[in-house]
Amino acid sequence: MFGYVKPNIPELLVRDHELYKATYCGLCRTMGKTTGCASKFTLNYDFVFLALLRMALTGEKAEVKKRRCVVHPFKKRPMLEPNESMRFSARTSVILTRSKLKDNVNDSHGFARLKAKTAGLVSIFLKRTDKNLKPLQEKIASCIDDLTKLERDNSDSLDMTANTFGDLLGSTLSFDLEAPTSRVAYEVAFHLGKLIYILDACDDFEKDKKSRSFNVLRNSFGDELSEETKENLRCAMTLELEKMARSVDLLDFSGFKDVERIIKNITYIGLPDEIERVLKK
Repeated sequence: MFGYVKPNIPELLVRDHELYKATYCGLCRTMGKTTGCASKFTLNYDFVFLALLRMALTGEKAEVKKRRCVVHPFKKRPMLEPNESMRFSARTSVILTRSKLKDNVNDSHGFARLKAKTAGLVSIFLKRTDKNLKPLQEKIASCIDDLTKLERDNSDSLDMTANTFGDLLGSTLSFDLEAPTSRVAYEVAFHLGKLIYILDACDDFEKDKKSRSFNVLRNSFGDELSEETKENLRCAMTLELEKMARSVDLLDFSGFKDVERIIKNITYIGLPDEIERVLKK
């Protein structure tokens, strides 16, 4: 994933910030136990959001305990204990990381392709995922193949490429959930996926122009993004964010008020901040 999905820390309550950090550290520990120590290097804020959402969707609570780790060996830190939602997020992170590394190779040229292949070597240190996740792995692979085909055809359709990534993320979050929860989960992640795809295309615009890598915005708007184009992109991302927010509001956060505050902070403050940061960069 990409690391855009994070809260606005100053707007969080202190106890919610502590829970967010405990989730991050707990997910890191869970990844080490579930998918291997190498997978810890792929951890980012997006997977923390995924873990919190899965816990809210499944009604699964996690216990917080203080533990030491390699990075902080002298002082114990609060960490969420592993549960099924945390393990699901850890295993999903490996599937998505493998897919992204493969896509980076397909998407790059020249020296950038060589760097992508070198980075892809990390995948051999990632443990294989649970066989129960094979249908999800196949779905993600299918979405990546569709994205690769669009990129190979030098697509200029922002809607088609963003929809494909949205389907990937929606299928991931809703996997193995029962209706109607699965439908709400799909809608949250589908619109988040579309937003992330557009945001990443904006963020990587100059880098992709220099390396001659695929970027759907270059194919759509040329080598420069005018202020009018940026405003149109801001409107497109804001629309996806509004659709995501409507689905978030349908989630049942009974007994998860602290998780609700974190998720809504990310939805209503954190993601809009990221949109502005990237567009003004």
